[in-house]
Amino acid sequence: MKKIIKHVTNIKNIYTYFEFTEYEDWDDFDALSLILKNKMRCKVIDILEGIWSRHCTFERDGFVFKLLYHEDCGNCLCNQNKKDEAYYGQLEAIANEVLQFLK
Repeated sequence: MKKIIKHVTNIKNIYTYFEFTEYEDWDDFDALSLILKNKMRCKVIDILEGIWSRHCTFERDGFVFKLLYHEDCGNCLCNQNKKDEAYYGQLEAIANEVLQFLK
């Protein structure tokens, strides 16, 4: 079953994130990124690829967030600055919208 899990942490630069439970591999990052760009019309602000992680910052109607892959937590949506609950509510809505496009 496709779903997301909300994680609330005290880890600096992650804080709250929404994990895509069945899309946790390096290659799944590409599929999620394409959905955000092509299906949901999110604009890419920047991309960073490392050895163990991939980061892509998106903007949608003035709302900025990050798609992050890390080998320890899979693929998730997050913001690397701590935000309020209204922000996380909107981010969770985007994560759920992504799920609707996954097969």
